[in-house]
Amino acid sequence: MPAQTETASHPVRPAAWRAALFAGFVVQLLLILFVTMIGLRQLGVTTDNLNRVVDVHMRKQNITKTLLSIARERTLIMLTLSKIGDPFERDELLTRFNEKGAEYAVARQALQDMPLNERERKLILRQQKLVKIAQPIQSQVIDLISSEHNLEAEKLAISRVIPMQNKVLAVLFQLDVETQRVALDASRKAYEAQKVARFWMYLLCGAALLVGVIVSAVVLRYTTRISREREHLAIHDALTGLPNRRLLLECLEQALAHARRHKTLIGVLFIDLDNFKRVNDTLGHAVGDQLICNVAKRLRATVRAEDIVARLGGDEFVVVISDVNEVTQVLQLVDKILAVMVAPYQISERELFNSCSIGIGMYPTDGLNSSDLLKNADTAMYHAKSSGKNRYHLYDAAMNAMAEERLQLDTDLHYALERNEFVFYYQPQVNLDSGRTDTVEALIRWNHPVRGLLSPAAFLDMLEDTGEIIPVGRKLLNTACAQTARWHAAGFNELSVAINVSSKEFWHKDLLAQVEAALDRSGLPPHSLQLELTEGILMGDMDAASSRILALKALGVSIAIDDFGTGYSSLAHLKRFPLDLLKIDRYFVKDIRHDSVNEALVNSILALCKGLNLDTVAEGVENRSQLDVLRKIGCPVVQGYYISRPVPAEQILSLLERDWSQFFIDTT
Repeated sequence: MPAQTETASHPVRPAAWRAALFAGFVVQLLLILFVTMIGLRQLGVTTDNLNRVVDVHMRKQNITKTLLSIARERTLIMLTLSKIGDPFERDELLTRFNEKGAEYAVARQALQDMPLNERERKLILRQQKLVKIAQPIQSQVIDLISSEHNLEAEKLAISRVIPMQNKVLAVLFQLDVETQRVALDASRKAYEAQKVARFWMYLLCGAALLVGVIVSAVVLRYTTRISREREHLAIHDALTGLPNRRLLLECLEQALAHARRHKTLIGVLFIDLDNFKRVNDTLGHAVGDQLICNVAKRLRATVRAEDIVARLGGDEFVVVISDVNEVTQVLQLVDKILAVMVAPYQISERELFNSCSIGIGMYPTDGLNSSDLLKNADTAMYHAKSSGKNRYHLYDAAMNAMAEERLQLDTDLHYALERNEFVFYYQPQVNLDSGRTDTVEALIRWNHPVRGLLSPAAFLDMLEDTGEIIPVGRKLLNTACAQTARWHAAGFNELSVAINVSSKEFWHKDLLAQVEAALDRSGLPPHSLQLELTEGILMGDMDAASSRILALKALGVSIAIDDFGTGYSSLAHLKRFPLDLLKIDRYFVKDIRHDSVNEALVNSILALCKGLNLDTVAEGVENRSQLDVLRKIGCPVVQGYYISRPVPAEQILSLLERDWSQFFIDTT
């Protein structure tokens, strides 16, 4: 059987992961672009260096060698001229000597036009000076040869021209060495630049590769984690981390297979929180979610490690107790769960009390497969809830008939408004001082075509659950206003009508418009309409509730708090909300004759209302003794079966005409 996690694992945050991955891809792209730019730049630098080496330094070397070669050849030509007697051969050599001189001048000029360093310039300048000294001597030698004085020309060439020419050659040799040195230095720098370019290219390519590997690893990890999260969410509840219905069914089937092999029992507990809807409606869904999480933790901590705890959704949980031999083992654990669940919850600096109702289905007596066991446990849970909540019920076959009856009732309810099956009754509120009926409370009944007249207890919760309370409440409002206007026309001008407003109606966006429209259509004065709210409605968003009450009062209607003393009663609430009337709950009236505490509480409420200038009505007056106590302690208005049960509109006129003071005297 798979192990369960107590709480949900931290979910992947897709937005954060997407941002991280996008940043990684951007960094990788920027690195690639940077590598490309650096590579292109270094390639350009290397190319420039190589071009410089080839186009400049190599040419300089070639020119220098050319100068050196020409200078040597001219020296040889001059020596040869002094020894040749053939005039034709001498003229040819002389022509070559002059041509070489012209070539020498062109090469030297080409060298001077090229970029030179300081030493190269100095050597060329020195060579030029030596050439200027050598040229007159060379001219003398040429003149001597031309005049057939070859011997003197040879002596002059050997004694003066050759030494001077050697000096020129020495300078040219130094120039050649310098150009070689400069060329080698330029080649070395080009090689170093190429090494730097290679280093940066390797480094940045490695960085880009590393970022790519990291991004790929992150993508792989992210997709793997997302896959795991999806698998987890597919079989676990996102809020609590408990198994959901799908995993529950798988685990339950495994438990059933084990029970069949070992002949053991299985208990399936269907758990539903009591009054969870009120928590959601009054305190908000965030508090409701925290309550659900706390309930999940308590259930997980209460049951055995091998038991299954699952959440089906909303406030519904299922616990599967496997491998037991007696039903009493299951019931002992159920008692522990009930005890744990009623302990107070500390949520958002607020103390909450929330019980639960539990239905129990046992394998093999209540079902042989998972679907039957869950269905029957669900049926037993509804029976426990309808029996008073905060309790458990074992399933029995008779419950199916009740469940089917409820389902049929729920189906019939969908058509009740359309078929005009809802009827409206009115119950008078009598002023004990005047003996007159000040107000009638409009109440709804369902005239079911088969089951007859049903009170709200049989169907009001279903109306709330389905949302049908909105159109039904609207019809009650319109009918009650129109009926009260007719009573006004009959002479009962001071009569008011009280109408209960549910949480869904109160927070509906069209509430103000509907109230105003009902008053306009009926012609009923706004002060004759009283809207009754429960305290729980006001506790969800007190600022918004106060604003809405002020808006209703701006229409001219009055606001009453129903069932005061049983909900979230607080003096701070009475001070905060602009109320007109409090209705004392029947719980305090029921035993007021025999319970001094209840009498003291009612007395305190009356004193409080008097100090706050609030009207008061006591509900649930069912006998004379209750009425006497309320009269004695000064309760101004009462309502209950002792005065009158809720009756159709046509029976109200006789009650309105009645002087109740005489009735009180007659029964004294």
